[in-house]
Amino acid sequence: MKKIRDVVIIGMGAMGSGYAWQITKYNKEAKVFGIVRDSQRYREQPIMVNDQKLPVECYSFEELLNHPMDLIIVAVKSYNLPDVINHMASMVGDETIIISLLNGLTSEEKLIQAFGENHVLYATVTGADANRKGSQVNFNKCGCLHFGEKKNEVHSERVTRLSGFLDDSGIVYHIPADMEYKLWEKFLINVGCNQTSTAYQMNYGQMRNSQEVLDIMRSAQREVVSLANYYGVGLNEQNIVAWENELQNLTAQGRSSMLQDYWQGRPLEMDILGDTVLDLGRKAGIATPVNEMLCSKLYQMIQERNVVNRGFAATPDKIATQLRLDILRQKIRKGDKMAENQLAQRFSASRSSVRTALQILSNEGLIITHSNGRREAVEFTEKQVIELYNFRCLLEEEALRLMLSQKNSMFPLIAKVLEKIEKTCMSNDSSIDWYDLDVQFHRAQVRSSGNMFVINAWESNAQLIYTLMSFNTSAGYGEEYAATFFEKHRRLYELWLSDDKDSYRELEKHIMDAEIISKSVLNSVRIKE
Repeated sequence: MKKIRDVVIIGMGAMGSGYAWQITKYNKEAKVFGIVRDSQRYREQPIMVNDQKLPVECYSFEELLNHPMDLIIVAVKSYNLPDVINHMASMVGDETIIISLLNGLTSEEKLIQAFGENHVLYATVTGADANRKGSQVNFNKCGCLHFGEKKNEVHSERVTRLSGFLDDSGIVYHIPADMEYKLWEKFLINVGCNQTSTAYQMNYGQMRNSQEVLDIMRSAQREVVSLANYYGVGLNEQNIVAWENELQNLTAQGRSSMLQDYWQGRPLEMDILGDTVLDLGRKAGIATPVNEMLCSKLYQMIQERNVVNRGFAATPDKIATQLRLDILRQKIRKGDKMAENQLAQRFSASRSSVRTALQILSNEGLIITHSNGRREAVEFTEKQVIELYNFRCLLEEEALRLMLSQKNSMFPLIAKVLEKIEKTCMSNDSSIDWYDLDVQFHRAQVRSSGNMFVINAWESNAQLIYTLMSFNTSAGYGEEYAATFFEKHRRLYELWLSDDKDSYRELEKHIMDAEIISKSVLNSVRIKE
């Protein structure tokens, strides 16, 4: 049986990059290629996975013509699949295996129609924790890859061949007896969670705490159960209960892939979720009113979001960042009304994007919502500055304790950022984003702890920390940052490498120095006013 060696991953988003990282890390016999739309851009701005460069060359389809692969992993969004199918034929040889990591029920059938069932295995992923922003991909785990023939009472030769490759690559997998059942089970999760979380703009923690949203999610999933039963797949209420148990274990600040796409201004995969439910319902004569409501709401949100300025959507993250700075600078004062329609006009954004941005600021305590729905800005006080920096100090000291328990480690994540800081400081570039570099350094330190809970707690406050640093440098501290920036961070790194007893004291002093600047700038703004 020929071993799988040449692998191409089509689509280097969060999922594709995560699997590429896993394969290249553990399987030294495999050669991995990435297929992207703009290969030149990826060469100039390589993908960074958990702050490390992904060691995979990216090509366009045209650059990799007539190169048959042992394994093709399709990891694009559903709306890009037709174009991918049109271009990948020259990569399919006699023994090529194709798997799709797409959500939904239809990608395998489309691939089979194009390349034949002797090439395509069914697949889906559960439990993945990955997201991408720009060229940065962050993930804790690739989840479990469920794959196989449609039925797997006995494993076929190609299933055995792929399982051997996954063993060599350290990828967790499961071969269900009934892959059709598994795909419908995943479909039930995506229809309920992805659509509902996006329609109501909630992360996993917020969903768990909203009985109304949970009820809507369950109702949407019960419609999927009815459809599955009609089409001969035995889903039942226990599948919904099992998903809710899984939801309880997800990171509270985590977001569904559809919600991430919405926030980043990307298209939503409506065609393979809600639209598919409605289409299957029409064919079966089964009513799907909850999914119809969710589809209607989501399409309206998409239309509103795409009210754009110069063709670029104003995303919730960008709106929240600017409003956060305006509150710190007191351009928005305590008690000022935060009206959706006025803010939507200001940012040339949809009201739903503004609503999401306001929810982000509400979670940070910068906005209060009254019982009548009126939203007002809350003053960012010196007390809040102190509390935030104390919390940051607590988290980073715990991260440091966990780091230093890793004997003889060179902490490569930190070393890489420090190298970048040194080069930047020597460049004399007046446009340097000092506070972004500072956040990168401390993010690397926290991630070096290897503790998911500490990392997630730190990340949940990262935007506010970033804004405070921005506030500091924009108020005239840029030159001071430039003069001492590299030396301060190099000293911290050297102390950590030597496990010096002063490590904790120096880290605390470093953070408290930033707190003093923030309080000083905050007070100076008040005096000017």
